[in-house]
Amino acid sequence: MMPEGMSGREQLLWDVSGRVLMDIWMQRVNVIKSDYEANHVRYDQEIIDKFENLLSEWKSIHGDRKEELKYVIISPLGSGVITRSYELQIALFDQNLYNNENPLCIYWTPKFVFKDIEEDMATYRKIASKEIIRLREDEVYEIRRRYALCHAYVSMQYMDRIIRKIYRLPVWKETACDDTKVLYGTYMEQMVELGMTQEEGET
Repeated sequence: MMPEGMSGREQLLWDVSGRVLMDIWMQRVNVIKSDYEANHVRYDQEIIDKFENLLSEWKSIHGDRKEELKYVIISPLGSGVITRSYELQIALFDQNLYNNENPLCIYWTPKFVFKDIEEDMATYRKIASKEIIRLREDEVYEIRRRYALCHAYVSMQYMDRIIRKIYRLPVWKETACDDTKVLYGTYMEQMVELGMTQEEGET
């Protein structure tokens, strides 16, 4: 459904971009899935190692006070669209969630999810420019931002799988307590809790 109050050009941009990007995305999501299935051991170990280091650093600061780790928040950064890094911030918090301006955190990009955005955007420009006269850079930026959100949704599904593996790590059991939550989303907005279920046959 298109937002109200759109100009004719905005409506054209919305219609064309939605149609073009949907075709591109349906192909891309299959490529991402195939890539992950072929290389998941390496991709999983990369972020598991980073998580282990982050949790070990928290443990070195807080010792055995397991009750102090209350939240792990994984956030796609808006600045990542500008820099084209598409980074996720993985941050650890105690009960003073939003009062901590400098949380213990790492920045990481699941490259197998995001690495082809620029190639896809080049394809988008080529196709959309045939229907949208003088496609502007600010218009392309907004389309890139929306397209990145599709990738962020895939990264959320991926991190949900990884968090279930993190829960089995000795350093998690030594650091987190029963009510520690892992959330995916943007600060001050509704977030999704990860790792709630165990997939049958997951390794």
